[in-house]
Amino acid sequence: MDQGFELTTESIMTSALLALKPTDTVADALSLMHGKEVRNLPVVDESGAFVGLFGLRRLSHLLLPKAALDLGTHSISDLHFLPDEVVQNGDRWHEISEQPVKNFLEKKKKLIFCTPKTPFPELLALLDESKDTSLPVIVVEGKTRKVVGMVSCWDVLEGIIMGRLVNNKDA
Repeated sequence: MDQGFELTTESIMTSALLALKPTDTVADALSLMHGKEVRNLPVVDESGAFVGLFGLRRLSHLLLPKAALDLGTHSISDLHFLPDEVVQNGDRWHEISEQPVKNFLEKKKKLIFCTPKTPFPELLALLDESKDTSLPVIVVEGKTRKVVGMVSCWDVLEGIIMGRLVNNKDA
């Protein structure tokens, strides 16, 4: 890599932002995620302030049988006794599909994010620490957090490969 260029989140993030409003339904969110082939969507209020993150990981958790939510010391592999009937999954989908995404956001205490200036090694560590494959990119304006993009493991991979290709072409 060029010695004068430091790879940061800003250089590889997706800034063409797709976002949800807190009042959008879970069905709306799934439709948008499916149509745009994304796994996570930031949720922003009317002023553009970051409210939280809604994604496929959260959605799959919502579709789990209620018995699976309180496992205690057991793991998900201990749930072989639960029925896996399509009707029951459909019933759970019906229960949540028209509810607003604000009811199901990832908890802020657990939510990991980065800034546009996050250096590449720190970004790798944050993605590794995160349970999701993408992170919201946040800037703080006063007391408000604004989401300016998303960065995914795929963006990191493309950043590394494209950086090498460009540098090898210049050599």
